[in-house]
Amino acid sequence: MKNVNHAAIALGLITALILQSCAIWQTPHQGSCGKTPKLELESLTMFPDPLPEARKIDQWRATIRSDSSDICHATLAIVAIVEDGKTEPITLEKQTEFSLGANNILLYTIDSYRLSGKEVCFEMTASINGNKAPIEAAQRTCARTIDRGWWSMR
Repeated sequence: MKNVNHAAIALGLITALILQSCAIWQTPHQGSCGKTPKLELESLTMFPDPLPEARKIDQWRATIRSDSSDICHATLAIVAIVEDGKTEPITLEKQTEFSLGANNILLYTIDSYRLSGKEVCFEMTASINGNKAPIEAAQRTCARTIDRGWWSMR
């Protein structure tokens, strides 16, 4: 009877080790970056677009390209550029993972934010491993008033 119990315990330990190794194999990078990747903002759009004046932006859609083959955990947000180049956070922070190539990300506007003025420009911010990571953009991303109180980024 002791041999059967020892065999059952040994089988249980072997099974646990195999399952643990499978879990590690499925996520080999575990979200860690060797170095901060180069990030490029390919597109940033708001939804809906056009947007009536005084209405909250429901959702932001960003496409960010990463040059790293590592999977990197990041915290993202969108900021509005206000007077004198200062910035104001306008979205909730988003925890995400970047992988090599294009990454599509949805962000949500904070409840109190509304567009105002004639033009508002935006930037993406990122933090990877607790450090600021620049996100380059080929062009400025701005919303402008178009027709009698409507806003658009098109």
